[in-house]
Amino acid sequence: EMIALMADRGVSISLGEGFAIRPGASIRDRAGDMDLMAELGARGLGAVSMEADQARAADELALLADMAAERDMLATIEFAPGQAVATLDQALAMGRHVASPTFGLLVDAMHLFRSGSTVADLAAINPAHILYAQLCDAPAGPPGDAYMGEAMFARRAPGDGELPLADFVAGLPADIPIGLEVPNLAAAQAGQPDHDRIGRAVAAARALIS
Repeated sequence: EMIALMADRGVSISLGEGFAIRPGASIRDRAGDMDLMAELGARGLGAVSMEADQARAADELALLADMAAERDMLATIEFAPGQAVATLDQALAMGRHVASPTFGLLVDAMHLFRSGSTVADLAAINPAHILYAQLCDAPAGPPGDAYMGEAMFARRAPGDGELPLADFVAGLPADIPIGLEVPNLAAAQAGQPDHDRIGRAVAAARALIS
């Protein structure tokens, strides 16, 4: 039913998220979830790493890339402050280990700038290594102790913060999907209609990428 509804509305899935690399667990156990994503026509799979053993995390990501490729999907690693792969440099190191054309970076604007990277750092990356990007806005500055709560529940629409989003978009490859990640618990609790909040964020994002 979902496949039929997506086809009827011209909607497709660019990224199936939630494929975390975790201590004591193998990504091989997520094969069934990958099959579901493939059946739904997802273009790629999104991973984060919670595994402190960087060598093991790299091996698990290589396995994820292989399993995704077997299903004609891409695989990405998203870095974020507070995760085991927390910075752009660490994510690039994982990419060098995996060394697959179907594996690359998911670059989230908030995570990129709040982890200390710059537009120049983004521009220095081989465009082939960036497979997906996410837009939101946020205050500038270091992440702080409550960063993950902010990332999950207090993001802003493009233009409502201090991130150099126009330069961020200009530094991305022209042919990759760009998603919006703008969860805002306070707006929801205040009764702001989702349609209005998300519609404004979509309009702002389209203005950036047009």
